[in-house]
Amino acid sequence: MPKKSTSTSNKSKGNDKQGTSKPTPKWFYLVMVLIPIVFIVFLEVFLRLINYGNDYTLFVPISKRFPEKLYINPNINKKYFNNVSHPPLPLPDAIDAVKKTNSFRIFVLGASSAEGYPFVPNASFPRNLMRRLNLLYPDKEIEVMNLGMSAINSYTLRDFTPSIIHQNPDLVLIYAGHNEYYGALGIGSSSAFTPSRNLTNIYVWLQDFKITQLISKIIYGITHLFGSAKSLNDNNTLMQKMIGKSSIPLNSEIYNEGLAQFNDNLNDILEMFYDAKIPVILGTLTSNVKDIPPFISQKEIGLPSADSIYHQAVISLSKKNLSLAKQQFIEAKDLDELRFRAPSQINKILTKLAQKHNFAIVNIDSVFESESPDNIVGNSLMVDHLHPNLTGYKLLAKAFFIGMRDNKLLPAGSLSLSIDEQDSILNKNFPFTGLDSALSKIEIERLKNNYPFVKKNSSNYLVKDYQPHNFIDSVAKATMLKEMTWEQAHAKIAQWYWVKGDIKNFLNEMNVIIAERPYDDEPYNYLIKKLLANNLFPEALPYLEKLDKLKTSAFTTKWLGQIYLSNNNFDKAVYYLTKSLQFRNDDPQVWYNLAGAYFNLNQLNNTINALKNCLLISPDYKPAIAFYNRIKNETK
Repeated sequence: MPKKSTSTSNKSKGNDKQGTSKPTPKWFYLVMVLIPIVFIVFLEVFLRLINYGNDYTLFVPISKRFPEKLYINPNINKKYFNNVSHPPLPLPDAIDAVKKTNSFRIFVLGASSAEGYPFVPNASFPRNLMRRLNLLYPDKEIEVMNLGMSAINSYTLRDFTPSIIHQNPDLVLIYAGHNEYYGALGIGSSSAFTPSRNLTNIYVWLQDFKITQLISKIIYGITHLFGSAKSLNDNNTLMQKMIGKSSIPLNSEIYNEGLAQFNDNLNDILEMFYDAKIPVILGTLTSNVKDIPPFISQKEIGLPSADSIYHQAVISLSKKNLSLAKQQFIEAKDLDELRFRAPSQINKILTKLAQKHNFAIVNIDSVFESESPDNIVGNSLMVDHLHPNLTGYKLLAKAFFIGMRDNKLLPAGSLSLSIDEQDSILNKNFPFTGLDSALSKIEIERLKNNYPFVKKNSSNYLVKDYQPHNFIDSVAKATMLKEMTWEQAHAKIAQWYWVKGDIKNFLNEMNVIIAERPYDDEPYNYLIKKLLANNLFPEALPYLEKLDKLKTSAFTTKWLGQIYLSNNNFDKAVYYLTKSLQFRNDDPQVWYNLAGAYFNLNQLNNTINALKNCLLISPDYKPAIAFYNRIKNETK
């Protein structure tokens, strides 16, 4: 027995010896971890080298004519609207790539109400504000970049914020919150990624990487191949496309998640601006509560229906019980289960977070109520459920301006003009013509003849169905159908007025183009040359002055000198004609006109020298010969 035991023991030892192996080196596990990381990095670098996908840098130099300007990336919309064909475009606003020392830079954050929908950008509240600041601070470089874009919400604004901080703004204005449920990636939208706010923000961040874009495209291609992916590319309005969950009852789980989404994202935004020491003014939200009934009204447990409260509000208003009527209209709006108008709780969040971060807040809702009949916001200031009309956008801009003034956030050294004087000047020079009115009319008609303003199964109203009533309407329709650009449309109508001899309206059309692209010299050159060719010197003078300030040249200084000479302003004539010679000293006409200016200032030697230079360049210049001989004889 002992021997057998020993034999078994020895056999066991032999087996142990044969089964023993060396431990795996630690570097092996490190390599196994590093291989996929290296592959991902390599793939990302490779995709960037071949320019795959989209670059989502927010501010980019996209114009070869103006390389010194930064614009909003025209592809930035694709980062948030990956399931919408023809997503809303950002505005073509620009700022200097290198901020000037005398610059006052403002960024405006918001959605379609900041963008100025349904009007052209010139009617938006940021443009109205910029014109007011330009009026008061003519020596300042006023930059107001409007980042408003239809159908975005706090996810997009949060993603914009670090890039905005990098551009060193002097002030940020925020008017946002209506789109929190149905805006891009919102909790109730058709593009919702996940109910988790943190995961959604990570998803947005990952879109900056080319490998994420590649994976997204592969997944979309596979799902689309098997018919389970539906791109929102029909003829519906953007409002229709963005609705994911059409019924969101008050105080429901998804309703509260939407509020939390807005609160937490806005808190992140304000913390970033606070840490960067950038002042912010927030605006409470206003909407049309009186003249737009609830879109979706259902009886929920423990809550009255939105329609019943709205009906009670109408009765209260008819009985002139205005305080109760206003309260009921607002309650009906809050009970509306189609969440296109921000519930009152959003304004409470705005106020609370402004106080938390010590930022200013402007009560826009109260301002609109004070300017509305019966102190209830309705069609007098709104074109639809929440977008202001032209008067409303001007009022919104003025409210933010007063907020800047009252919180000492304006630049120093403004002109001494009262608010009423400012309003009078701005209204007189408002860059908005019949074409712009016709464009907004078509857009409003399209909006209000589609869901949710009409029944869901109603046929869609299309722009091609619009019937023009005159030439301007026909140009507006062609512009809406993208047969010509907005600038081309205004230029076409300007030429139409010119042919008719209507100089005033010709100038109005050109003024609108200039207001839209104030840094572009082409409209100025076209306009000025047309006026000069027809001897309309008084009309050309203010545009020459503006163009010379924008882009001084031999052309601008020569003509400014000539016009001032004809106006007997000889000092200014000498200044500009002399400046013109610094660009080009071989123009005999400039020397001849300079001689005339010197002569009228009794500077005889300078007159003779200017004439000699003129004749040196052009010996046969008859007016100069006659002028020179006259002076020579008079001197004898």
